Amino acid sequence: MDQDTHRSAAQLLARVEELFADSESIVVAAFEAHKVSHSSESTGAQLLKALGGKAFAREALRSVVLIFTVKRSLADRGFQAALHFARPLLLGQGGTRSSSDDGGGNPRLEGGTRSSSDDGGGNPRLELRKSYPLKSLHVMRLSSPGRASGRSEAALMGQGAGDAALRRQQVLELRCASHHAQPEHRAQYLLPDGHTAMFFASLAVQLLRHQDAVLPSIAGVTMERLDAWWASHKEEVTAGLSSFALEVVTPGAILVGRSPEDSSAADVLMSAKEAADLTELLASFDMGLGEADAFAAALQEEAAALEAANVAALLGCGPAVEGVLGQLRHTQAVLDDLDQSLQVFDFKLRHMRDDIAAIEASNNSLERQARHNTALSRLLEQLLGGLGVDRHLTAALEAPDLKLDRLAPAVSAAWQLHAKRTWLAGGASDSLNPLLTQMRVVKEAQARLHQLASRFVGAAVGFITGLVGQLMGEAMEAGARHADRWSKVSPPDRAKLHGVMLRVRPLLQVLAVLEPRALQQLQQQVSVEVNALLRRELRAAAGELRRGASAELAASGQAGEGDYNLCKEKGGSSSSSSAAQPRQRVARLSYGSGGSGPGSDSVSEWPADPTELSSGAAGASAAKRQAFLDGSVPGLPLHEAWSLLLGGFLPFLAAEAAFYADLLLLYRGDEERLRDGPDSSAADAKQQRQGQAGVTVVISRPPGCPLTYAGSQAAEGMLAGLEGDFVALSDLASRSHQVLLLPLLATALAWQQRLAAQPAAAPLAALLESLAGKLRGGWGSFCAGQVAAVEQYDSRSKMGLQQGIKHLHVLPFISQFCLMVHDLEVALVEGAAAAAAVAAAAPLQQQQQQQTAGDDGEEGQQSLEQAAAADAARSVRAAADALYDELCPRLLSRLERLASSDAKYGERCRLENYGYLGEALRGLAQKLPALQQHWQVAEARREAALSGYVAEQLAYSKLWKLLEFGDKLDGLLKVVSPPEVSFQKDCSPAEVRSLMRSTMDGTDKKLEALAGRVRKHLGGGALFNVAWAAVKEALLARYEHLEWLLEQCYPTTPLRPSPEELRELFRATSAG
Repeated sequence: MDQDTHRSAAQLLARVEELFADSESIVVAAFEAHKVSHSSESTGAQLLKALGGKAFAREALRSVVLIFTVKRSLADRGFQAALHFARPLLLGQGGTRSSSDDGGGNPRLEGGTRSSSDDGGGNPRLELRKSYPLKSLHVMRLSSPGRASGRSEAALMGQGAGDAALRRQQVLELRCASHHAQPEHRAQYLLPDGHTAMFFASLAVQLLRHQDAVLPSIAGVTMERLDAWWASHKEEVTAGLSSFALEVVTPGAILVGRSPEDSSAADVLMSAKEAADLTELLASFDMGLGEADAFAAALQEEAAALEAANVAALLGCGPAVEGVLGQLRHTQAVLDDLDQSLQVFDFKLRHMRDDIAAIEASNNSLERQARHNTALSRLLEQLLGGLGVDRHLTAALEAPDLKLDRLAPAVSAAWQLHAKRTWLAGGASDSLNPLLTQMRVVKEAQARLHQLASRFVGAAVGFITGLVGQLMGEAMEAGARHADRWSKVSPPDRAKLHGVMLRVRPLLQVLAVLEPRALQQLQQQVSVEVNALLRRELRAAAGELRRGASAELAASGQAGEGDYNLCKEKGGSSSSSSAAQPRQRVARLSYGSGGSGPGSDSVSEWPADPTELSSGAAGASAAKRQAFLDGSVPGLPLHEAWSLLLGGFLPFLAAEAAFYADLLLLYRGDEERLRDGPDSSAADAKQQRQGQAGVTVVISRPPGCPLTYAGSQAAEGMLAGLEGDFVALSDLASRSHQVLLLPLLATALAWQQRLAAQPAAAPLAALLESLAGKLRGGWGSFCAGQVAAVEQYDSRSKMGLQQGIKHLHVLPFISQFCLMVHDLEVALVEGAAAAAAVAAAAPLQQQQQQQTAGDDGEEGQQSLEQAAAADAARSVRAAADALYDELCPRLLSRLERLASSDAKYGERCRLENYGYLGEALRGLAQKLPALQQHWQVAEARREAALSGYVAEQLAYSKLWKLLEFGDKLDGLLKVVSPPEVSFQKDCSPAEVRSLMRSTMDGTDKKLEALAGRVRKHLGGGALFNVAWAAVKEALLARYEHLEWLLEQCYPTTPLRPSPEELRELFRATSAG
């Protein structure tokens, strides 16, 4: 600290000591600070502002002095510290001094305040406002102004404090508990710097530690940091304490001998009031040291007189002492007699205690025996009641009357038997004590009940086995009597059979708890019977659909052909025209009402976009299926038959499996669900009508509950041996109609994903996965064969007498590819429509069976089916696109190699094939991205081939010499002027007129011959029209250019016929 700081601290300490001059408190240290008030944002100001008033801000910062004092403790020789709050008096304010205190060492304030006088140096007087014991300090918080509360920071900024001052100052928040008449004090003070704040906090902690008081809650600084700061600044800060503060804070040296007036003497641990009292006491005695001998003699005389009086008093008390001693001896004798009496009484009491303890032990033993006897009697009565079996119950179980309409009494008796066996087995809270289960009588009762249960289970198993066999036989006979095609290919109605089987559900449930092994045996037997019935019904339906599909293929002339080889020509002969090539193929599928397809008279009649058939495909599919089921037509398309088989029988088979899984308790956790037995209050209305309200357990399973291992085995046995009937139908596509492999695969994948979420239909999902694998294998073999056929194609094997490609028009692999693409896309559209129609026309009884089996709601099922169909469509679409991407580049490459082998007919071959390919795939390319890029390549090559073909025809025509002369004139005009052209070799006007006469003579016949040549090459279809229009435009363009050249070079030699006349001659030809 600098000298100014020392001087200011000394002046403040002197002013504070003057304030406590008349009290027993001793000043330790004093600190100047500023109190931060709430200004105009206090609660009262805010309330006033909310009511519409105006709040006037007070002075936000007020100067205060924080003072530490100590006083002597009345209980020990230590000191008790106190914290005082004082403030300077403003000009015009005053206070009265009091010479008394409050009795506790603190100055008592008259009129509420105590003040010190002005020191004459301009320093204002101090006024003591509040005093608290230092141990009442509960909270002490240090923070910088930037981290202070919002109100405090606003008050600081309102005073105009600079940023540098705010960084140096520290905010000290204190909270003191109420003490006597002083209320609780809580305020924030702004200290000059961090050094002063650390000094204040460290000094408060040291004073509290010396008087063994509880330390306050400190925030903003840790206790370790305070201790470290005090240790490092101890010598520095002692200079700011009062003259004896070091001894108070660090005791060890007792300093005495300082008078109140001598400020330079050693410190004395007493207050100013104590020093004044001591001085006054010493001044009240006047010793008179000159008469010491007389004073000593007087003292000796008084001492001798006191000694004599003491001896006389002692001698005069002898008789009294003897009387007292006699009384003491008599009292001693009485006490001895009393001690003997007490010993005798204690002996008797000990014997009485022993007798009482023996009586109490005997009484406790008798009470315990009584309680045990009562409990044993009650338990034996309960045991005797549980061991016995009612004769009516025994009769009902020994010879049960097992008939469908009288099953309730037998099942109820069986549940009673199960409850009795469970009670005797022990282990549960409401069953027999496990310790009693080892009794011989209990074991004998258990054996009797087991024998009774075995006899009942045997009778029940026999009844159910016979009933199932009878029902399955009746169902087979009913199926054999069906003669119409609808009944043969549609799933049978199971409502009656299921109704009968549901009536034996209570019997199956009680068998599951009486003898689980018997139920497992019954599950296998029922699975075998159900499997035989399902296989017979499926075989009949699959056979009828296979015959219908074969009849359809035979009626269209394509049964067993399998001629989708891209390089195979029907009949092995070459076509003579491009128009005849597609007519050799008959449409394999129905393309709607028009009946058009690759076998139509022209490519332009093909449907532009087979995917547009989806709007009418559903209606056409339903009409074909209805006609087949009614017997009006003998055949049904293969993909329709496949969709009808899967869409009709897969939901039926899944519903059957789910029904019997629920009936035969094949789900995991059914044993626990049956443990508590039936609850009549949970029975539904149908069970109450059938009299099964008290014998049927209502089972509630979570969605997707899995099957047990035995249940999985039973479900597999129930659905075993069905794959062959599905494979027999899918083999037709592998042998005779390979493009249907993908629609069949899409339908199989969709149904596989629909059934994957049903635990009871897991065998069907595995069957469909196997079928999908076989269909994928067949499709892969077909694709590999097509690719190999294109790579191995040799045009010479298709030509006669090695004549090049003159007689080849549309190549086989081009026409076959277009046919395959159209058949495939139409098959995909019609297959999806057929599958959707079959799913929408599901019989009502199958929906009821699905609900019985515990399927999800209708909306969830529809969303599941839509998602499955979408996934299957994406998978099949990817397979078809992969085939297109693999075949199209090879087709175009092979076509280019064949056209390049013949310079004369190469452009014609390119034009025909690229034109055929572009027209055939135009509509599909707009919808299928996989075909669009290949179609664009074919279109670009078609335009190039058309330009080349037109150039070839113009060069071959008899008008070529005149056109060639025009080219010669173009060359001459590059080197000579137009008037000089007539002087060049073979360019005289006479020669030009002779060339025009010889070339243009019979122009109409020459144009007709040119049109016939183009028609011979391209036929009379749309391609001919396109090519002839291109030839006409090219010829007219060059002819008009020739006319211009002649006008420039031979002004007197007009061109005859003129371009307008030539255009009229073109219109007069047969081609127009």
